[in-house]
Amino acid sequence: MASRRQECTVPGTPRGGRTLVCHFGDTSRDLPATYRWGSGLHEESTPLGDRHHHPSLDPAARGGPVDTSGRRRLTIGIDGTCLASARGYGRFLRELLPPLLAEDAHDYQLFLDAQTASGIDLPDMPVMLLATGESQASAASASGSRSPLDLLRMGRGVARHKLDAFYFPSVFSYFPIPSRLPIAVAIHDTIPERHGRVVFPDRRTRLLWTIKSRLARWQAKTIITVSDYARQRIAQEIGIPESRIIVTPEGPSPVFHPSASDEPARDWLEARGIPRDGRFLLYVGGFNPHKNVIGLVRALARLKMPDDVHLILVGDHAGDTFHGNVTAIRREITLAGLGGRIHWAGFVADEPLRELYGAALALVLPSLEEGFGLPAVEAAACGTPCVATLESPLPQVLEGGGLFFAPDAEGDLEGCLETMWSNPLERKAFAETALKRAQALSWETTARATRAALEATAGLAT
Repeated sequence: MASRRQECTVPGTPRGGRTLVCHFGDTSRDLPATYRWGSGLHEESTPLGDRHHHPSLDPAARGGPVDTSGRRRLTIGIDGTCLASARGYGRFLRELLPPLLAEDAHDYQLFLDAQTASGIDLPDMPVMLLATGESQASAASASGSRSPLDLLRMGRGVARHKLDAFYFPSVFSYFPIPSRLPIAVAIHDTIPERHGRVVFPDRRTRLLWTIKSRLARWQAKTIITVSDYARQRIAQEIGIPESRIIVTPEGPSPVFHPSASDEPARDWLEARGIPRDGRFLLYVGGFNPHKNVIGLVRALARLKMPDDVHLILVGDHAGDTFHGNVTAIRREITLAGLGGRIHWAGFVADEPLRELYGAALALVLPSLEEGFGLPAVEAAACGTPCVATLESPLPQVLEGGGLFFAPDAEGDLEGCLETMWSNPLERKAFAETALKRAQALSWETTARATRAALEATAGLAT
Protein backbone atom coordinates (compact mmCIF):
# COMPACT_ATOMS: atom_id res chain seq x y z
CA MET A 1 0.00 0.00 0.00
CA ALA A 2 1.41 3.38 -0.95
CA SER A 3 2.13 5.71 1.92
CA ARG A 4 0.10 8.89 2.11
CA ARG A 5 0.06 11.94 4.36
CA GLN A 6 -3.18 13.43 5.61
CA GLU A 7 -4.84 15.21 8.50
CA CYS A 8 -6.76 12.95 10.87
CA THR A 9 -8.59 13.21 14.16
CA VAL A 10 -7.69 10.87 17.00
CA PRO A 11 -10.78 10.03 19.08
CA GLY A 12 -9.02 8.10 21.82
CA THR A 13 -6.39 10.47 23.17
CA PRO A 14 -6.67 11.65 26.79
CA ARG A 15 -7.86 15.08 25.65
CA GLY A 16 -10.44 13.73 23.22
CA GLY A 17 -10.37 14.57 19.52
CA ARG A 18 -7.10 16.09 18.33
CA THR A 19 -5.92 17.01 14.86
CA LEU A 20 -2.63 15.32 14.09
CA VAL A 21 -0.44 14.95 11.04
CA CYS A 22 -0.23 11.21 10.57
CA HIS A 23 1.44 8.87 8.12
CA PHE A 24 -0.47 5.89 6.89
CA GLY A 25 1.44 2.93 5.49
CA ASP A 26 1.76 -0.83 5.43
CA THR A 27 4.03 -0.86 8.51
CA SER A 28 0.97 -0.06 10.64
CA ARG A 29 -0.53 -3.54 10.66
CA ASP A 30 0.77 -4.39 14.13
CA LEU A 31 -0.73 -1.29 15.76
CA PRO A 32 -4.13 -1.12 17.49
CA ALA A 33 -6.92 -0.14 15.11
CA THR A 34 -7.23 3.35 16.59
CA TYR A 35 -3.55 4.08 15.98
CA ARG A 36 -2.76 2.58 12.57
CA TRP A 37 -0.17 5.00 11.26
CA GLY A 38 2.87 3.95 9.27
CA SER A 39 6.37 5.37 9.23
CA GLY A 40 6.99 5.43 5.50
CA LEU A 41 9.73 2.79 5.73
CA HIS A 42 9.31 1.94 2.11
CA GLU A 43 10.40 5.41 0.97
CA GLU A 44 13.94 6.37 0.13
CA SER A 45 16.03 8.08 2.83
CA THR A 46 19.20 10.10 2.59
CA PRO A 47 22.18 8.11 3.93
CA LEU A 48 24.25 9.43 6.80
CA GLY A 49 26.86 11.83 5.55
CA ASP A 50 28.04 15.25 6.65
CA ARG A 51 25.85 15.38 9.76
CA HIS A 52 26.66 19.00 10.59
CA HIS A 53 25.58 20.72 7.37
CA HIS A 54 23.63 20.18 4.22
CA PRO A 55 22.84 22.93 1.68
CA SER A 56 19.19 21.92 1.35
CA LEU A 57 18.76 22.37 5.11
CA ASP A 58 20.56 25.70 5.34
CA PRO A 59 17.97 28.37 6.31
CA ALA A 60 19.91 30.96 4.33
CA ALA A 61 19.58 28.84 1.18
CA ARG A 62 15.90 27.99 1.58
CA GLY A 63 12.78 29.99 1.24
CA GLY A 64 9.92 29.82 3.66
CA PRO A 65 7.88 31.94 6.03
CA VAL A 66 9.41 34.76 8.01
CA ASP A 67 8.35 36.26 11.34
CA THR A 68 7.44 39.91 11.94
CA SER A 69 11.10 40.83 12.38
CA GLY A 70 11.97 39.45 8.95
CA ARG A 71 13.78 36.37 10.27
CA ARG A 72 12.93 33.07 8.66
CA ARG A 73 10.76 30.73 10.69
CA LEU A 74 12.32 27.36 11.17
CA THR A 75 10.55 24.01 11.25
CA ILE A 76 12.02 22.05 14.15
CA GLY A 77 11.24 18.50 15.16
CA ILE A 78 11.26 17.42 18.80
CA ASP A 79 11.41 13.86 20.14
CA GLY A 80 8.40 13.43 22.40
CA THR A 81 9.22 10.04 23.92
CA CYS A 82 10.23 11.59 27.26
CA LEU A 83 6.71 12.94 27.81
CA ALA A 84 5.72 9.49 29.07
CA SER A 85 8.30 9.60 31.85
CA ALA A 86 7.31 10.69 35.35
CA ARG A 87 10.98 11.34 36.07
CA GLY A 88 13.14 14.40 35.46
CA TYR A 89 13.41 13.93 31.69
CA GLY A 90 9.63 14.00 31.37
CA ARG A 91 9.26 17.01 33.65
CA PHE A 92 11.93 18.83 31.64
CA LEU A 93 10.07 18.47 28.33
CA ARG A 94 6.61 19.07 29.81
CA GLU A 95 7.75 22.34 31.38
CA LEU A 96 9.82 23.45 28.37
CA LEU A 97 7.18 23.07 25.65
CA PRO A 98 4.56 25.66 26.78
CA PRO A 99 6.91 28.69 26.92
CA LEU A 100 8.77 27.49 23.82
CA LEU A 101 5.51 27.33 21.86
CA ALA A 102 4.26 30.59 23.39
CA GLU A 103 7.21 32.48 21.91
CA ASP A 104 5.81 31.63 18.46
CA ALA A 105 9.25 32.17 16.95
CA HIS A 106 9.35 28.94 14.95
CA ASP A 107 7.19 26.00 13.97
CA TYR A 108 7.66 22.92 16.15
CA GLN A 109 6.55 19.37 15.43
CA LEU A 110 6.48 16.59 18.04
CA PHE A 111 7.53 13.08 16.99
CA LEU A 112 6.73 9.94 18.96
CA ASP A 113 5.38 6.45 18.49
CA ALA A 114 1.65 5.82 18.58
CA GLN A 115 1.75 3.49 21.60
CA THR A 116 3.50 6.07 23.75
CA ALA A 117 1.15 8.81 22.52
CA SER A 118 -1.94 6.78 23.45
CA GLY A 119 -1.01 6.87 27.14
CA ILE A 120 -0.16 10.55 27.64
CA ASP A 121 -1.73 13.99 27.46
CA LEU A 122 -0.50 15.39 24.16
CA PRO A 123 0.51 19.07 23.95
CA ASP A 124 -1.27 21.52 21.66
CA MET A 125 1.11 21.32 18.70
CA PRO A 126 1.49 19.29 15.51
CA VAL A 127 2.18 15.68 16.47
CA MET A 128 3.71 13.14 14.11
CA LEU A 129 2.93 9.55 15.12
CA LEU A 130 5.29 6.84 13.94
CA ALA A 131 4.59 3.12 13.74
CA THR A 132 6.68 0.85 15.97
CA GLY A 133 6.30 -2.65 17.33
CA GLU A 134 6.08 -1.48 20.95
CA SER A 135 6.01 1.63 23.10
CA GLN A 136 9.42 3.28 22.85
CA ALA A 137 9.03 4.87 26.28
CA SER A 138 8.54 1.45 27.87
CA ALA A 139 11.21 -0.28 25.79
CA ALA A 140 13.89 2.30 26.68
CA SER A 141 14.05 1.04 30.27
CA ALA A 142 16.89 -0.12 32.49
CA SER A 143 16.04 -3.78 31.96
CA GLY A 144 14.99 -3.58 28.31
CA SER A 145 16.04 -2.15 24.98
CA ARG A 146 14.39 -0.87 21.83
CA SER A 147 14.53 -3.16 18.83
CA PRO A 148 16.81 -2.19 15.92
CA LEU A 149 13.77 -2.28 13.61
CA ASP A 150 11.87 0.18 15.77
CA LEU A 151 14.89 2.50 15.94
CA LEU A 152 15.07 2.34 12.15
CA ARG A 153 11.35 3.07 11.85
CA MET A 154 11.64 6.10 14.13
CA GLY A 155 14.70 7.45 12.36
CA ARG A 156 13.30 7.04 8.86
CA GLY A 157 9.96 8.43 9.97
CA VAL A 158 11.70 11.64 11.02
CA ALA A 159 14.01 11.73 7.98
CA ARG A 160 11.11 11.87 5.51
CA HIS A 161 9.96 15.24 6.92
CA LYS A 162 11.23 18.60 5.74
CA LEU A 163 12.84 19.92 8.93
CA ASP A 164 15.53 22.50 9.68
CA ALA A 165 16.71 20.80 12.88
CA PHE A 166 15.74 18.05 15.31
CA TYR A 167 15.98 18.10 19.11
CA PHE A 168 16.31 15.16 21.49
CA PRO A 169 15.47 16.54 24.99
CA SER A 170 17.40 13.62 26.44
CA VAL A 171 20.00 11.22 25.09
CA PHE A 172 17.92 8.60 26.95
CA SER A 173 15.44 8.41 24.04
CA TYR A 174 17.82 9.12 21.17
CA PHE A 175 17.53 7.14 17.94
CA PRO A 176 19.71 7.50 14.81
CA ILE A 177 18.25 9.64 12.03
CA PRO A 178 19.51 8.52 8.60
CA SER A 179 19.85 11.96 7.03
CA ARG A 180 22.02 15.06 7.19
CA LEU A 181 19.48 16.82 9.36
CA PRO A 182 21.23 18.96 12.03
CA ILE A 183 20.59 17.46 15.46
CA ALA A 184 20.74 18.80 19.02
CA VAL A 185 20.94 16.32 21.90
CA ALA A 186 20.49 17.10 25.60
CA ILE A 187 22.83 15.33 28.02
CA HIS A 188 21.54 16.12 31.51
CA ASP A 189 24.38 14.64 33.54
CA THR A 190 27.29 12.19 33.55
CA ILE A 191 25.73 9.79 36.05
CA PRO A 192 25.77 6.79 33.64
CA GLU A 193 29.42 7.43 32.86
CA ARG A 194 30.61 8.09 36.44
CA HIS A 195 28.34 5.67 38.29
CA GLY A 196 27.53 3.04 35.67
CA ARG A 197 28.04 0.13 38.07
CA VAL A 198 25.08 1.21 40.18
CA VAL A 199 22.96 2.78 37.41
CA PHE A 200 22.71 -0.29 35.19
CA PRO A 201 21.51 -3.73 36.31
CA ASP A 202 24.03 -5.61 34.15
CA ARG A 203 26.91 -5.24 31.70
CA ARG A 204 24.64 -5.66 28.67
CA THR A 205 22.47 -2.62 29.42
CA ARG A 206 25.56 -0.60 30.28
CA LEU A 207 27.11 -1.51 26.92
CA LEU A 208 23.92 -0.62 25.04
CA TRP A 209 23.83 2.77 26.78
CA THR A 210 27.47 3.42 25.87
CA ILE A 211 26.84 2.62 22.20
CA LYS A 212 23.72 4.79 22.06
CA SER A 213 25.36 7.68 23.86
CA ARG A 214 28.42 7.65 21.63
CA LEU A 215 26.32 7.51 18.47
CA ALA A 216 24.20 10.41 19.72
CA ARG A 217 27.27 12.52 20.40
CA TRP A 218 28.70 11.64 16.98
CA GLN A 219 25.53 12.64 15.14
CA ALA A 220 24.78 15.76 17.18
CA LYS A 221 25.81 19.16 15.91
CA THR A 222 24.86 20.71 19.26
CA ILE A 223 25.05 19.35 22.80
CA ILE A 224 22.65 20.90 25.32
CA THR A 225 22.76 20.50 29.08
CA VAL A 226 21.02 21.99 32.10
CA SER A 227 23.75 23.59 34.24
CA ASP A 228 27.31 24.87 34.22
CA TYR A 229 28.15 22.02 36.60
CA ALA A 230 26.85 19.46 34.10
CA ARG A 231 28.71 21.16 31.26
CA GLN A 232 31.99 20.92 33.18
CA ARG A 233 31.34 17.28 34.04
CA ILE A 234 30.51 16.41 30.43
CA ALA A 235 33.74 18.06 29.28
CA GLN A 236 35.78 16.21 31.92
CA GLU A 237 34.16 12.77 31.71
CA ILE A 238 33.15 12.53 28.05
CA GLY A 239 35.66 14.85 26.43
CA ILE A 240 33.29 17.23 24.64
CA PRO A 241 34.73 20.78 24.59
CA GLU A 242 32.77 23.17 26.81
CA SER A 243 32.53 25.57 23.88
CA ARG A 244 30.35 23.04 22.06
CA ILE A 245 27.94 22.62 25.00
CA ILE A 246 25.02 25.05 25.46
CA VAL A 247 23.41 25.45 28.89
CA THR A 248 19.62 25.78 29.16
CA PRO A 249 19.04 26.00 32.94
CA GLU A 250 15.83 24.70 34.49
CA GLY A 251 13.42 26.46 36.83
CA PRO A 252 10.42 25.81 39.07
CA SER A 253 6.97 25.37 37.59
CA PRO A 254 4.56 28.25 38.42
CA VAL A 255 2.53 25.77 40.50
CA PHE A 256 5.27 25.84 43.13
CA HIS A 257 5.04 28.87 45.39
CA PRO A 258 4.68 29.58 49.12
CA SER A 259 1.38 28.43 50.63
CA ALA A 260 -0.79 30.65 52.77
CA SER A 261 -1.17 27.89 55.37
CA ASP A 262 0.32 24.52 56.21
CA GLU A 263 -3.10 23.08 57.09
CA PRO A 264 -3.47 21.22 53.75
CA ALA A 265 -0.13 19.51 54.38
CA ARG A 266 -1.20 18.64 57.93
CA ASP A 267 -4.42 17.14 56.58
CA TRP A 268 -2.37 15.10 54.10
CA LEU A 269 -0.14 13.77 56.89
CA GLU A 270 -3.03 12.88 59.15
CA ALA A 271 -4.83 11.01 56.37
CA ARG A 272 -1.78 8.76 56.06
CA GLY A 273 -1.31 8.02 59.70
CA ILE A 274 1.52 10.51 60.24
CA PRO A 275 1.17 12.74 63.33
CA ARG A 276 -0.47 15.98 62.30
CA ASP A 277 1.84 18.09 64.43
CA GLY A 278 4.99 16.19 63.41
CA ARG A 279 7.94 17.74 61.64
CA PHE A 280 9.33 16.08 58.56
CA LEU A 281 12.13 15.98 56.05
CA LEU A 282 11.14 15.39 52.43
CA TYR A 283 12.79 13.37 49.67
CA VAL A 284 11.42 13.68 46.11
CA GLY A 285 12.82 11.62 43.25
CA GLY A 286 13.64 8.13 42.07
CA PHE A 287 14.78 5.13 44.09
CA ASN A 288 17.82 4.13 42.11
CA PRO A 289 21.16 3.27 43.72
CA HIS A 290 22.82 6.54 42.63
CA LYS A 291 20.10 8.52 44.41
CA ASN A 292 21.71 7.28 47.64
CA VAL A 293 18.48 6.97 49.63
CA ILE A 294 20.14 4.15 51.58
CA GLY A 295 22.83 6.64 52.61
CA LEU A 296 20.10 8.96 53.90
CA VAL A 297 18.48 6.16 55.90
CA ARG A 298 21.83 5.22 57.45
CA ALA A 299 22.55 8.85 58.32
CA LEU A 300 19.22 9.12 60.13
CA ALA A 301 19.93 5.86 61.95
CA ARG A 302 23.23 7.26 63.26
CA LEU A 303 21.52 10.41 64.52
CA LYS A 304 19.40 10.72 67.61
CA MET A 305 16.33 12.02 65.83
CA PRO A 306 13.76 13.97 67.85
CA ASP A 307 10.64 11.89 68.38
CA ASP A 308 8.52 14.21 66.25
CA VAL A 309 10.76 14.18 63.14
CA HIS A 310 9.84 11.93 60.20
CA LEU A 311 11.06 11.34 56.64
CA ILE A 312 8.61 11.22 53.74
CA LEU A 313 9.75 9.55 50.50
CA VAL A 314 7.92 10.83 47.40
CA GLY A 315 8.25 9.04 44.08
CA ASP A 316 6.60 6.37 41.93
CA HIS A 317 8.77 3.39 42.80
CA ALA A 318 6.25 0.86 41.46
CA GLY A 319 6.04 2.11 37.86
CA ASP A 320 9.61 3.32 37.44
CA THR A 321 11.37 2.02 34.32
CA PHE A 322 14.83 2.80 35.71
CA HIS A 323 16.96 0.36 37.70
CA GLY A 324 15.79 0.67 41.30
CA ASN A 325 16.75 -0.66 44.71
CA VAL A 326 13.50 -0.27 46.64
CA THR A 327 13.85 -3.69 48.27
CA ALA A 328 17.29 -2.80 49.60
CA ILE A 329 15.99 0.52 50.92
CA ARG A 330 13.11 -1.18 52.72
CA ARG A 331 15.52 -3.67 54.25
CA GLU A 332 17.77 -0.85 55.44
CA ILE A 333 14.81 0.95 57.03
CA THR A 334 13.87 -2.23 58.90
CA LEU A 335 17.43 -2.85 60.09
CA ALA A 336 17.64 0.75 61.32
CA GLY A 337 14.40 0.38 63.28
CA LEU A 338 12.89 3.38 61.47
CA GLY A 339 9.81 1.73 60.02
CA GLY A 340 7.54 4.05 61.99
CA ARG A 341 9.47 7.19 61.08
CA ILE A 342 10.04 6.79 57.34
CA HIS A 343 6.97 6.83 55.11
CA TRP A 344 6.50 5.88 51.43
CA ALA A 345 4.15 8.36 49.77
CA GLY A 346 4.36 7.07 46.19
CA PHE A 347 3.51 9.49 43.41
CA VAL A 348 2.21 12.86 44.61
CA ALA A 349 0.62 15.34 42.19
CA ASP A 350 1.99 18.88 41.96
CA GLU A 351 -0.65 20.65 44.06
CA PRO A 352 -0.36 18.44 47.17
CA LEU A 353 3.39 18.24 46.58
CA ARG A 354 3.53 22.03 46.79
CA GLU A 355 1.91 21.83 50.23
CA LEU A 356 4.42 19.19 51.35
CA TYR A 357 7.32 21.24 50.06
CA GLY A 358 6.11 24.28 51.97
CA ALA A 359 5.62 22.45 55.27
CA ALA A 360 8.85 20.41 55.24
CA LEU A 361 11.87 21.16 57.40
CA ALA A 362 14.01 20.66 54.30
CA LEU A 363 14.12 18.92 50.94
CA VAL A 364 16.89 16.31 51.04
CA LEU A 365 18.82 15.24 47.91
CA PRO A 366 21.53 12.78 49.01
CA SER A 367 22.47 11.76 45.44
CA LEU A 368 25.91 10.73 44.29
CA GLU A 369 25.37 13.27 41.51
CA GLU A 370 22.64 15.52 40.09
CA GLY A 371 22.77 17.29 36.73
CA PHE A 372 20.44 19.96 38.08
CA GLY A 373 18.44 18.84 41.14
CA LEU A 374 15.03 20.24 40.21
CA PRO A 375 13.17 19.07 43.37
CA ALA A 376 15.44 21.31 45.48
CA VAL A 377 14.57 24.30 43.27
CA GLU A 378 10.86 23.46 43.45
CA ALA A 379 11.08 23.28 47.24
CA ALA A 380 12.96 26.58 47.29
CA ALA A 381 10.16 28.19 45.27
CA CYS A 382 7.83 27.10 48.09
CA GLY A 383 10.12 28.71 50.70
CA THR A 384 11.87 25.55 51.91
CA PRO A 385 15.66 25.09 52.16
CA CYS A 386 17.55 22.03 50.97
CA VAL A 387 20.12 19.59 52.23
CA ALA A 388 21.79 18.53 49.01
CA THR A 389 24.82 16.92 47.47
CA LEU A 390 27.85 18.99 46.55
CA GLU A 391 28.01 16.91 43.36
CA SER A 392 25.44 19.14 41.67
CA PRO A 393 24.92 22.76 40.59
CA LEU A 394 22.80 23.42 43.69
CA PRO A 395 25.58 25.00 45.80
CA GLN A 396 25.70 27.73 43.14
CA VAL A 397 22.06 27.80 42.01
CA LEU A 398 20.73 27.94 45.61
CA GLU A 399 23.76 29.53 47.26
CA GLY A 400 22.84 30.39 50.84
CA GLY A 401 19.53 28.53 50.50
CA GLY A 402 20.54 25.34 52.24
CA LEU A 403 23.36 23.11 53.39
CA PHE A 404 25.52 21.02 51.07
CA PHE A 405 27.56 17.92 51.76
CA ALA A 406 30.00 15.55 50.10
CA PRO A 407 28.11 12.27 49.51
CA ASP A 408 31.24 10.20 50.15
CA ALA A 409 32.19 11.95 53.42
CA GLU A 410 30.74 10.17 56.45
CA GLY A 411 29.23 12.59 58.95
CA ASP A 412 28.66 15.49 56.56
CA LEU A 413 25.04 14.61 55.84
CA GLU A 414 24.25 14.01 59.52
CA GLY A 415 25.44 17.48 60.52
CA CYS A 416 23.33 19.15 57.81
CA LEU A 417 20.19 17.24 58.77
CA GLU A 418 20.61 17.99 62.46
CA THR A 419 20.90 21.72 61.78
CA MET A 420 17.54 21.75 60.04
CA TRP A 421 15.62 20.42 63.04
CA SER A 422 17.73 21.89 65.85
CA ASN A 423 18.39 25.46 64.67
CA PRO A 424 15.14 27.14 63.55
CA LEU A 425 16.69 30.60 63.11
CA GLU A 426 19.39 29.34 60.77
CA ARG A 427 16.85 27.23 58.90
CA LYS A 428 14.61 30.31 58.47
CA ALA A 429 17.50 32.29 56.99
CA PHE A 430 18.20 29.45 54.54
CA ALA A 431 14.51 29.35 53.57
CA GLU A 432 14.34 33.09 52.83
CA THR A 433 17.43 32.94 50.65
CA ALA A 434 16.23 29.80 48.87
CA LEU A 435 12.98 31.54 47.89
CA LYS A 436 14.84 34.52 46.44
CA ARG A 437 17.16 32.25 44.47
CA ALA A 438 14.28 30.22 43.03
CA GLN A 439 12.38 33.34 42.00
CA ALA A 440 15.27 34.25 39.70
CA LEU A 441 14.74 31.03 37.69
CA SER A 442 12.03 30.31 35.13
CA TRP A 443 11.13 27.98 32.30
CA GLU A 444 10.74 31.06 30.07
CA THR A 445 14.49 31.54 30.44
CA THR A 446 14.96 27.86 29.56
CA ALA A 447 12.81 28.29 26.46
CA ARG A 448 14.75 31.33 25.24
CA ALA A 449 18.06 29.53 25.69
CA THR A 450 16.69 26.42 23.95
CA ARG A 451 15.38 28.42 21.02
CA ALA A 452 18.79 30.08 20.58
CA ALA A 453 20.50 26.69 20.73
CA LEU A 454 18.16 25.20 18.12
CA GLU A 455 18.59 28.22 15.86
CA ALA A 456 22.34 27.75 16.05
CA THR A 457 21.89 24.04 15.31
CA ALA A 458 19.88 24.90 12.17
CA GLY A 459 22.49 27.46 11.09
CA LEU A 460 20.27 30.49 11.56
CA ALA A 461 22.46 33.53 12.23
CA THR A 462 21.77 35.33 15.52
